[in-house]
Amino acid sequence: MKRLLLFMIGNLLFGCQQEKVTKPEMLNPKATFVVNLDSLLFEAEAREWQAWVSTAVQVIYPEVTQHEQQLSISINPKNGVIEGSAYLTLQAGEDQFVYPIYLRNPKETRNLVDLRSPKTVNTDSSMIQQQILYSYDHSGNLSVLEEGVYFKENSIGLNPKTGTFKGITASRQSSFYVDPGTVTEIPLSISIDDYASTVTFKAGPLVDQYKNEVADGTLVLFLFEKDNYQKRIEAVVKDGYSILTSPYSEVENGKIKVRIAHIYSQTLTIQKL
Repeated sequence: MKRLLLFMIGNLLFGCQQEKVTKPEMLNPKATFVVNLDSLLFEAEAREWQAWVSTAVQVIYPEVTQHEQQLSISINPKNGVIEGSAYLTLQAGEDQFVYPIYLRNPKETRNLVDLRSPKTVNTDSSMIQQQILYSYDHSGNLSVLEEGVYFKENSIGLNPKTGTFKGITASRQSSFYVDPGTVTEIPLSISIDDYASTVTFKAGPLVDQYKNEVADGTLVLFLFEKDNYQKRIEAVVKDGYSILTSPYSEVENGKIKVRIAHIYSQTLTIQKL
């Protein structure tokens, strides 16, 4: 009799420990959860509930509040979340219940990115530039530019005017540069200073096919020939010109021409009129 009584008491205690928890019923019409704004509401038994949200990149522990038979779940991160599908797990004792949800951040100002390629365009080459546009929020989520469109690619024809320019976002990523191309012709003139006994050679104005001044620092070769002796002096372009001064006696009755890349000037004879 005593053994039977102990057996019945043990079964009663075991049955109490294994009492099943009823699955909480979600009261929200949609499982989309806007952090810092929405709460997920459940009709649930009064128990010690724990909750966590599992995303593709992190686990988030929300605030859990229960009032009588209503359970409230809130997520209030300071820096937002990575948007997308997630799973909310509710646990009471050893019982767990999993709910698929979709996390979103509140609507906010988005950052538009304007990427350009190539960053530097030379007027000798194609003046077509590729542009890629996309936007993101402060948490790093891509934002829709148009319905169903997250990236846009455009081909942009550039003006051949040289300079540094900003794209539509006025950011470093969107800035681009148009550099001058190769000189199309080399005007060359000679000026003799009788008092100083010097001669000055002036190449310029030096412009590309779109009348942009050739870039400062462009290599210029002054090529001299006298009595079957050839001499080459290197100079550079500055503000659209390249100027070289030489003692007159060293080049008198010689010939000179100027070369930039594959372009040559006319050949002039160095002599007084």
